[in-house]
Amino acid sequence: MAVTNIESGQMLCQAGDALKELYVIGEGNIRAMFPGGGMMLRKGDVIGIQDIKSGDHSCTYIAATDAALVPYPYNGLDALLTMFQSKPNVMHLFFTSSARFSGSLLRFCASARAGAREPGEYVLDRKKPLTVYEKAAMLQKRHEQAAAARALGEAAEAEQQNEDLDLDASIPYDRVIPPAAVDPVAKSRPAKPAPDPQEEAAKKAAAIAAEAAKNSEIPPELANSLAEILAFSECDDALADRFMEEVNAYKAMPDKDGTDDADRKFRLAMTGDFYKIYTRIFEQSINDPNLPVSVKLFLNFGFVDPELAGAGNSAFLLSMADTFTGDVEKGVYTFYEWLLAIYEGKKEPSRNEFDMDYPAYLRDQKKSGKINEVQEKELLHSQIDKVRFELQNVFPVVNKMTFGRISTFCPLLSAHNLMKPLAMSLVTPKRIMDALDDIRELDFSAFYRETTYTSEEYGVVREYVQTEILPDFILMPNAGVRGAMWQEIEGKRRLTPSRMMLSVIALEDIAQLLTRMTGEFRWEMCKRVQGARWNDISEPSLTSEYTDYIQFYKKNRELSPDAKEKLRLSLQRAKNSVKEMFVRDYMLWITYEGNGSPRLNKVARPILFTYCPFSAAIRQNLVQHPLYMETVNKYKLVLSQKLHHLDMLCNKLEKNFGTVPEEIQNQIKFLKS
Repeated sequence: MAVTNIESGQMLCQAGDALKELYVIGEGNIRAMFPGGGMMLRKGDVIGIQDIKSGDHSCTYIAATDAALVPYPYNGLDALLTMFQSKPNVMHLFFTSSARFSGSLLRFCASARAGAREPGEYVLDRKKPLTVYEKAAMLQKRHEQAAAARALGEAAEAEQQNEDLDLDASIPYDRVIPPAAVDPVAKSRPAKPAPDPQEEAAKKAAAIAAEAAKNSEIPPELANSLAEILAFSECDDALADRFMEEVNAYKAMPDKDGTDDADRKFRLAMTGDFYKIYTRIFEQSINDPNLPVSVKLFLNFGFVDPELAGAGNSAFLLSMADTFTGDVEKGVYTFYEWLLAIYEGKKEPSRNEFDMDYPAYLRDQKKSGKINEVQEKELLHSQIDKVRFELQNVFPVVNKMTFGRISTFCPLLSAHNLMKPLAMSLVTPKRIMDALDDIRELDFSAFYRETTYTSEEYGVVREYVQTEILPDFILMPNAGVRGAMWQEIEGKRRLTPSRMMLSVIALEDIAQLLTRMTGEFRWEMCKRVQGARWNDISEPSLTSEYTDYIQFYKKNRELSPDAKEKLRLSLQRAKNSVKEMFVRDYMLWITYEGNGSPRLNKVARPILFTYCPFSAAIRQNLVQHPLYMETVNKYKLVLSQKLHHLDMLCNKLEKNFGTVPEEIQNQIKFLKS
């Protein structure tokens, strides 16, 4: 491309001229003049980049020295974006220059503002907002300059720089970025085919990640992620600067999982700041659907820095950023989607770690004198305060729990925590539903709830029927090794979904995680139904019979000495928790016994078969096995009695009304499952 040379003092163009070309300064300096002042543009800056929307130059440009300029014809935004698609390096150069130019304008305005009689005199029109990217560039520059000043011991100079770049609330800025400006290459990305675009996207993202990891290439779109995240949050300067310093210090730590007091205190402080920023970003995002890609990755994955996450991992997440979602219709939510559901009144907040739901928490706050009755009523109906309850009382606890390694917990996505490729460990709705379907094929009644059916129309006084209510799955923004069955119902309503929390990046087998949570759900749901008598053997139930079996196993004559010794050791490993013993037996039940491979003893097996029966097809296969024959036949007898009762009822209803209610028909199908 031809180079345009101009001599010192020569005018290139003046304010008001039509924008026909953008110039990259190859050599020399160009002064940009505007009413009230001016600024110096140097090598690498782009002349006219800030005016691509208006189409007219806002400044007059005069060569301060002899200069060499590389011209790029400007024929509108579409043509510019087309060029960006084929020349990503040029795109990066143009956007970087735009951020520098806006930063210089802001500094000029800040220094001139104190003595200005007429703010309209200056080129920075306060009605024209700054983008997140421009603010991010200034935040990053402020941090770099302050760090350099501190290193030189020039504390006074650093303080002055902070004052010069003060981004106070009187300078508005707009986070609603046109899609093309946010991601100029989005149009070139291939569409994700049905039926499961996330799986296809993950395959393509894995190839991109492998190439990026091989070359250690940080995606340019994420190069300034941390500054963009902090700029979007609009948190105060002290928090922004502190968190940026903490992240950089964490990146530099040779042992990020250090366990001495200093390491733990450092991670604890950084974690606290992370949650403050997360809360700020959610509140900022409520009225802004056009989230920068770095903010999306922060909200969904705990991503803050591409170097910390690793080049390949960053490339993978970048490729998935626009396509990764939950499936709300199937009850799968990203954590951000879950918070939005609470804010929109579609879901109620979860219980806190003390098993208190939101209304109970407010009652406790009023009782302790922290709020009054009027405040309690206001908070009870405030959707944003419900979200804050979830963020402050549930998020930190569950995030650490699903992460799994409590002593070294850190919510920031870091490559050193990723023990498997992201393509293998990313949890998608399809992977959850596939694993859940596998469990339901064995334990068909796992998520059914018993309820009472009555009908005056059909003369049905009371019949017990079953309704399946699948869990809500919430994907926590971390890379973890555990799942958490957080609550079995919503509030006190039994016919509501349970809540199961998973790391969005699961480093353990998702089928095993879901099997464990299903076992926990079965136990907690039985306790909920049985109430205070959950362990009363006079009222047979899963929890009462299993508790009795564990508590008195030493006196059980059906158990051999070897079986009793094995139980003793298992109970030690389970820390004497009856629930944990059941969950472990349930996992053996689903993983092995359902395939005809016995693992349980002769006392535990009938309890599991009675309350967690296998589906009809599995029962048919097991009935020939000597260890299962008696148990299967006993179950068949109970089942036949229930079906006989319903057959009699159906005959009566058909005779009197000519039809059978759908609820009764569904109950028959359930029993035959």
